Amino acid sequence: MEQFCSRWGCDKSATYDKPLCYQHWQEWEAWGLEECSRCHYYFSDDEFIYYYDWDDINDAYPPMCDVCLDLTLAEDGKDRVWKGKEPERRPIIAHADIKRPIRYVYILKLYDGTFCIGQTNNLNIRFQEHKDGLQIQTKGKDPKIVYFEPFTGMRKSVDEREMELTILNSSSKGRRELRQIIEEFRAPLRLLDLYS
Repeated sequence: MEQFCSRWGCDKSATYDKPLCYQHWQEWEAWGLEECSRCHYYFSDDEFIYYYDWDDINDAYPPMCDVCLDLTLAEDGKDRVWKGKEPERRPIIAHADIKRPIRYVYILKLYDGTFCIGQTNNLNIRFQEHKDGLQIQTKGKDPKIVYFEPFTGMRKSVDEREMELTILNSSSKGRRELRQIIEEFRAPLRLLDLYS
């Protein structure tokens, strides 16, 4: 049986194990697509009602496409997204789980005691770029990684965390908070006996 790409609206070929066509696989790896938790089709951020500034919905429901969110809200007796005509139900699609590459938000401490915040999908290579002076903001400043967080979920959460840390880094009170975050991250590592 032929299977089509799991990107809603795409009719290119795919397989159960590789459920996205080449174009949409690249978009997935670049964090441009999200999987609906209900119908399991993939859709882009601009079709993602979950991103809207509805805190009660964001906290109560996992990521869903606009159609599935509307149906779920109606089933739960809440105000629907689309007023009037009920949206067409999408058939649930079966495919293997695919893992998104991990992204990291990191903090570098520079020789003068300042911090640099960034994100990457390869922490080792990115750090080497900083050490080799390929990044203008850390060139010649002896950067050291003092904190990192891995993310496998939505790109929005990575961007939000990077922005949160960047805002903290913009004031003396915030930098004090950054130092606390770094200290809490590093405390358990001090328990390791690396020389036994």
